[in-house]
Amino acid sequence: MAHRSEEIRNIALLGHSHSGKTAIVDSLAFITKASPRHGNSLDGTSVSDTLPEEKERKHTLTSHLFGFNWDHMHFDVVDTPGHPDFIAQALSALDVVEAAFLCVSATAGLTFHGRQLFRAAAEAGIGRAIVVTHPDGDNARFEEILAELNEALGDTVVPVTYPDGDGKSFSAVHDVLSGEGPKAAEYRAILEERVAEADDDIIAQYLETGVLSDEDFEKYLPEAISREKVTPLFTVCPPKEVGFRKLMHFVEHFFPSPQQFGGRPARAVDGEDYDLIVEPDQDQPFAAKVFKTVVDPYVGRITYLRAFRGRLTADQGFLNVRTGKHDAVGALQSVEGIEAKAIDAVVAGDLFIVSKLEDLAFGDTVTADSTPLQMKNFPQPEPTFSLAVQPAARGDEQKIAQGLERLALEDPTFRVSRDGHTGELLVSGMSPMHIEVQLGRLEQRFGVHTTTRAPSVPYKETITAPAEGHHRHKKQTGGKGQFAEVYLRIRPLERGSGFHFADKVVGGSIPRQFIPEVEKGVRRFMAKGPLAGCVVEDIEVEVYDGKFHAVDSDQLSFQLAGERAAAEAFAKAHPILLEPILDVTIHVPERFTGDVTGNLSTIRGRMTGMEVTQGIQEITAQAPMAEMQTYVTTLRSITAGEGSFSVRPAHFEQVPPQVQQQVVKAREAADAAAH
Repeated sequence: MAHRSEEIRNIALLGHSHSGKTAIVDSLAFITKASPRHGNSLDGTSVSDTLPEEKERKHTLTSHLFGFNWDHMHFDVVDTPGHPDFIAQALSALDVVEAAFLCVSATAGLTFHGRQLFRAAAEAGIGRAIVVTHPDGDNARFEEILAELNEALGDTVVPVTYPDGDGKSFSAVHDVLSGEGPKAAEYRAILEERVAEADDDIIAQYLETGVLSDEDFEKYLPEAISREKVTPLFTVCPPKEVGFRKLMHFVEHFFPSPQQFGGRPARAVDGEDYDLIVEPDQDQPFAAKVFKTVVDPYVGRITYLRAFRGRLTADQGFLNVRTGKHDAVGALQSVEGIEAKAIDAVVAGDLFIVSKLEDLAFGDTVTADSTPLQMKNFPQPEPTFSLAVQPAARGDEQKIAQGLERLALEDPTFRVSRDGHTGELLVSGMSPMHIEVQLGRLEQRFGVHTTTRAPSVPYKETITAPAEGHHRHKKQTGGKGQFAEVYLRIRPLERGSGFHFADKVVGGSIPRQFIPEVEKGVRRFMAKGPLAGCVVEDIEVEVYDGKFHAVDSDQLSFQLAGERAAAEAFAKAHPILLEPILDVTIHVPERFTGDVTGNLSTIRGRMTGMEVTQGIQEITAQAPMAEMQTYVTTLRSITAGEGSFSVRPAHFEQVPPQVQQQVVKAREAADAAAH
């Protein structure tokens, strides 16, 4: 169905698990006749939870796009996962819509994750509203929820529709703008005051008269929403399909179309600053961005994009700015109801689908060939949990690498890497459950079974005192023998200095051509230290004397002598282990502050700062990587699932003696078992 940009409304549904997002989609699909029945996630019939793992877990685990035609309008609705582990899907949706609806259950209230999503929507600069669900549920408490929302979100939340009762006494939703129900006048007065505060032209008039005309109210209400003076609140009851018509009518009249919303930031391909603006002008060159990809082993890659500027027909194709290549599209699809259908063209504001373009990845910008630019992407959180993974069956090494790489293209918080120190193949995500779901997809889609274990910590080894080492390598087997003798000194360097090799040989005791071989031997020793088999760093090695034989000395002999002389010196130099330390930023509800800070000491953490914003406590600290490997589970246990954190590498520090003993013993046991 063809539509113009001004007839489009793009909305993301946000909220914690069981807040009613998917139930809203099921109701809209049934009301708009996109689905012949009213689906339900609990019995596996929801139109939104389509993946096998979603039906099994009864959770939305990826974003789903739906297109609903309502009157003469087209609503694109993105249903996002409610579990914090899959927040990437919610954040990517904020990049391609003009409005976000935070769903809050009238029985459960606002969660910490809901606060974070609401804040993220504000950072994205899009319109925000609250949708209260389950007004008919046991223990529903609308007035308490309203007070809680205003206290947590900044006292801007005002009902536009509200329930006539809680729990079993609920039967209908009242419309404030139509003057329905006993609280309509009270809520209308608050709305008018907030709308007046949004514009200097009418605030003086409002202060003088105490009222706004209907004309001014409707004119300035969208501005009040965009300037965060008003956060409209709606009440819906999905199982009874109550409240939706009022909600959609309000969105149609007071939330922005792509044209009304205006431009989005971009930068030149070779630029650093996002100082360009992509206006939603249908007559300008085409520009769009990828916000979701799905890799199907049979169909190929399915890519979801948002058109921000211009118009595109299937025969035109576009430029992938990241690769610099022109992609022939072949076919365009949009979602009509719950199904993807072929269309002739897309215009600015459309959310659409292309298939079998294998080079497209999450976050890519595509444009007309003549006007490349890079659109800004919403920042994504860094993974906080990792596992070392390997295929369960021999011969699947190539399949596991290809499968994991494709899954990583779908989710920016799922990473695949090879540890340069340990050689392990690592998968990183937001939690054990996140990785479990991804490895389940790997098995289902690509037929690769895996085994996992905790990743090895990339310790380093160094010394704390100077020492000397000597080794004479001599081997005689009847013919030409082997001979080399090396004397060297080692001393510690400052943290982060790496390795320095010095040639202090005088008098030709070691010929010039063999000095590099001594260094090769030293570096071979440093690649696998004697304490725990880790890289040796931050030392200086000075070779100062030695002997050679005119016939028996060769390159290999001096490599062996250098390696063993370094090992002897290292053992005398009071060696220690160094461990990676991480900068940690923790976000928790304020009531958990004491529990979280108290736990930091048990994981050898050091707190470096604290700050509270709207009831959210931010704690900064430093902690060893070894102790942070399972911290996601610990933090969620302490905070009843409401805490989150991020990490980034900081520096290396000496491992405490008792911990060093444990690491060395574990290494010795592993070596013994291997032999």
